[in-house]
Amino acid sequence: MDLSRRMITKIARNAARFTQRQGKALGLGSSEYEALHFIRKNPGVCQDAVVQGLGLEKSAVAHLMAGLEQKGFITRTKDPQDNRRRLLFATPKAERLRDSRAALEAYYYQWLLETLAPAQRDAFLQTLELLYQRSKMDWRNGFAEILASMKEGQHTHEIDANQSEST
Repeated sequence: MDLSRRMITKIARNAARFTQRQGKALGLGSSEYEALHFIRKNPGVCQDAVVQGLGLEKSAVAHLMAGLEQKGFITRTKDPQDNRRRLLFATPKAERLRDSRAALEAYYYQWLLETLAPAQRDAFLQTLELLYQRSKMDWRNGFAEILASMKEGQHTHEIDANQSEST
């Protein structure tokens, strides 16, 4: 039984929708945001690595990179080790966008938390921090703890075809 009813995921999805809506004003779609995020985290990456990292088709990534370069969010430079390859770098404009997106997300969550009394908010944030730290540690360990839990049968994760998700 999913006690959380996936509400954390649903709230995060709504926050993403809010920030994406604001990004559309700049002419950026969600795939472009994801590609920019990947390039910012991996400066000097080649296009093939973006294909692998995002799990997209080569042609789709080529199209994304051309658009991001045209809009001034990335630059492509020759790879000194292989003149046929181009290395991708985020521009200062992309860094400003990241800061802007983080500010929008922060504003969204601040707005959401306004409905809680200070004591409720503080308790919620403490609990959220504990959950985040557990999630982060298991991610860093290759999800070893949760995979072991699944193997031991502590949790069943069968999908009920009749169960619907409300958003």
